[in-house]
Amino acid sequence: MTTYARKKLLPHIMRFQLLVSSLLAWTAAAVPLQARDIITAQTLISDIKGIDDGVNALTASIKAYDGGLIKELPIGADITAIHIANRKGFLDANLRATPFNAADSTAIVEYTASSVGVDIPASVDVLKAKYDVFENQKVVILAGLKLLKNDHDTFSAALVAKITADKENGVAAVAVIDDALQSAIDLYSS
Repeated sequence: MTTYARKKLLPHIMRFQLLVSSLLAWTAAAVPLQARDIITAQTLISDIKGIDDGVNALTASIKAYDGGLIKELPIGADITAIHIANRKGFLDANLRATPFNAADSTAIVEYTASSVGVDIPASVDVLKAKYDVFENQKVVILAGLKLLKNDHDTFSAALVAKITADKENGVAAVAVIDDALQSAIDLYSS
């Protein structure tokens, strides 16, 4: 490269270096000094409520089902709604930067135990009682159950990792739900 070409490029190179340095400085200044949690206990309770609402809708659809492909569609829609609500909760739990304090942890555990901790096992009982009606759809039902169990396992693990108090009751609520889902998986696997 000739001296003339270097002199012509030098101002452009210096501007580029200045631009890069400025961007790096701006980025460093934009990083917060202290992480703020935008995911609150109420956010997670709302997520759990979304799951519970879906479970209650699913229970009603299972009760109403008496055979036929058309009547099976609401069940698939309910499973999808639960899956979406669960993935939102899973994402929110993982986005939470710090553990919840004792009061928030207890609120989450109590809500979980009194909502999905009751309604999921009740829904599973209804599904198991209608095994004969669903026998021809075992493959579809089993796939839905396995999806929901995986959702439950991953969301529960993420959530339990963020609670600091009442952990024993939290783990117990998770186990009740896990046992219920596994019992239905076992039945529909046979």
